[in-house]
Amino acid sequence: MKHRGMVWLVALALVASGAAVADAKTYRWVDPKGVVHYSDTPPQVAPVEGERESLIAEALDISGLKKSLELIPGQIKAQIEQQRGPTAPKDKAGVLKILTDAFRPEVFYTAVRGEFQKGYDPQLMGLVVARLREPLFRKMAALELEASSAEARSHIERFAREVQASPPPQTRLGLIVRLEASSGAAEFNLELLVASFQAAIKAVTPMIPPERRAKPADVDSAVRMLRAQQQAIRAATLVNMLYAYRSTTDQELDEYAQFAESEPGRWFNRLSRQGVLAAMTAAAEAAARQTTKSLLPKS
Repeated sequence: MKHRGMVWLVALALVASGAAVADAKTYRWVDPKGVVHYSDTPPQVAPVEGERESLIAEALDISGLKKSLELIPGQIKAQIEQQRGPTAPKDKAGVLKILTDAFRPEVFYTAVRGEFQKGYDPQLMGLVVARLREPLFRKMAALELEASSAEARSHIERFAREVQASPPPQTRLGLIVRLEASSGAAEFNLELLVASFQAAIKAVTPMIPPERRAKPADVDSAVRMLRAQQQAIRAATLVNMLYAYRSTTDQELDEYAQFAESEPGRWFNRLSRQGVLAAMTAAAEAAARQTTKSLLPKS
């Protein structure tokens, strides 16, 4: 998405975020009988009890995270395909084959599961699964997956133009800002972009003649340039979220934001993202080892 022109949304979001503060401590939840409650205390949700591995698997599945991990290898492949000039490997097809193997979705799924196994908290996981089982959270997971699909890109670009011509109400944008801030979506998107770039460089370097390899200073400079896009990435993230949740009500967004702001929500997001970034590093190292091995003389 061409999002440079959307940086204005960040400034608008900062204004709108102030409008959401007054409602930040008003909680809404639906009890098992379908009755909607509002109060100044968090939702009274009973944690789910169960075996650790099964609860981890269920959380990763119904949250949509398991399916979203399948999209990451494509991002790495795109980084390689975009490389031109002296840092492009001669055998790009061979590198792509190695990357396809090293960055398999199951590698990321295993890494994320590993983070939850290391940082497991039965109380927090019980509360997370209890919320994820609710219809609203299943709906949100489906909307997020739809918005992250390749088919949605052209729709999001058109939606971005519409938002720029007709900004959303401050209340709506304020809710999106709350959700983005508590989930850390923009920060994670930036870290994933940087990690993807670094992984691509690490994977292809062994296939490039030493005299043509990117110097560490050049790589550091490129990373700084990527990080300098922080505002643009946040603007793009806000637009994507506005698009993803466009069919939801303000009350639904408020309830979803409250979960992201809660201890269980922050815990779930933190471990999920730690797992993805850890997998990115491990997969890059595996790809680099394989590309190095492919250069060895065949016996």
